[in-house]
Amino acid sequence: MGQKLGFSGKRGNIRVDVLKRSRGFSLGSLLIVIIIVIAVVLPAVKAIPSMIEYFSVKRAVNYAKDRSVNRKDVAANFDKQAQIDRIEALKGDDLDVIEDEAGRIRSIGFSYRTEIPVYGPLSLLITYSGTQ
Repeated sequence: MGQKLGFSGKRGNIRVDVLKRSRGFSLGSLLIVIIIVIAVVLPAVKAIPSMIEYFSVKRAVNYAKDRSVNRKDVAANFDKQAQIDRIEALKGDDLDVIEDEAGRIRSIGFSYRTEIPVYGPLSLLITYSGTQ
């Protein structure tokens, strides 16, 4: 009964309790977290269609390699598959076809760049390359 509000536990000890700080996010820290999340997530989300197109290019190059015997066939087969998959970043003539001495196709390489607008004048420039 000898205790008063605002004083702590022991009698005779006049120690004022320090108000506990509120826990959780303040409005300022919440805004900072939202800005950071938007700055990281938005470019990643905008890059997803470009990455899907890259995997379509790899699949189309593999298709062209399996069904072709010379450079001309590679370009024609790639263009057919590119039309089906709606690939616009690369054409059949842009492929680097490497043949052996007998004229058989050893590998097909490709490389291209995609520019993705992010915020106003800021954009991502992604270089894709591969060999099948």
